[in-house]
Amino acid sequence: MNSYYLIFEVDPQFDNPMIAHVSRAVAHIWVMAADIGAARDIAHCFLKDERWELSEEKEAYLITPEKIDGMGDEDLSSYQTAQQEGIKTKFYYWHRSE
Repeated sequence: MNSYYLIFEVDPQFDNPMIAHVSRAVAHIWVMAADIGAARDIAHCFLKDERWELSEEKEAYLITPEKIDGMGDEDLSSYQTAQQEGIKTKFYYWHRSE
């Protein structure tokens, strides 16, 4: 299994409880997968299950040792969580008042 990092712009679906407060978000996803296609599939399924609609893929790549060396503490922690649990997602929200 390899580690991948993906960034998606997402919108809350109608039945997402966040819809009252959030107009959109950027999802940063660290995922373990056999290849980039499988990583995208896992990320898409996760987002769908969490009631987010994918609007745009911003970035997707294999996490190399050089990328790991350049990570800050927060990203390194997310990477390590994905190593243990298979996936880690962090959302950055645009609140409706903004």
